[in-house]
Amino acid sequence: MTQPPDPVPAADVRTLLAEYVTSSAVSIHARLGDVAGVAVSGVDHTGRRAIGTSTALAATIDRIQASIGVGPTFTALEEGRTLHVPDLAAERRWGGYGVVAAEHGAASCIAVPVLAGQRPVAVLEAYASRTGGFGDVQRATAALVARELARAVPIAMDLARHAAVLDDMTALMVNRRVIDLALGILMERAQVTAATAFALLRTQSQRHNVKVHEMARHVIASIPGAAGDDAIPVVAPESVGPGAERHLFE
Repeated sequence: MTQPPDPVPAADVRTLLAEYVTSSAVSIHARLGDVAGVAVSGVDHTGRRAIGTSTALAATIDRIQASIGVGPTFTALEEGRTLHVPDLAAERRWGGYGVVAAEHGAASCIAVPVLAGQRPVAVLEAYASRTGGFGDVQRATAALVARELARAVPIAMDLARHAAVLDDMTALMVNRRVIDLALGILMERAQVTAATAFALLRTQSQRHNVKVHEMARHVIASIPGAAGDDAIPVVAPESVGPGAERHLFE
């Protein structure tokens, strides 16, 4: 019987997503023609942004927006409407952003939301090196491209989300197995119940300021011949032995 393929790690999916939005930005730049750069920004369910840019200028302007948290991209994403800013240096809606963008070579811009239904999931932003740099044809082309992206970007973002969920579920299952194994070791060593062994494990994780599953790994590592032997001596609770220091973790 054929085994199903292993799930792709979320980090790999995010890399593929970043490559997709970057190639999209480069392709859109070519379609728009005389522009200084294009940035495509997708946002997943956690607020993580996937950024793709066609030029160094576009990457720089996007970093400026991200650092101050305001700008055409954020407004288009929040309000779900297209913004045309013919003169960034004279624009005051975003504080000093417009002046800084113009100083870096972006004199004007358009920001078009990519909509999944009525929900903005990404933004296409293009920059021009001169004021009034976008004519009617370029603005119409940007709107058309955004509608095309609306068919693919939500799928890509969903794939990234599902991969992240699978990663989390896998980590939970692995951690649960580690904890169960550690509890069995402690129960055998101290001749206590599972509840007492877990109480001991939790107490020691708090005492050493580590997560329970990390403390469980210490228990497993203390088995003779186990790799990474870095046992931690602990004081057992009274149910294990009143006032007696037991090296249950070594």
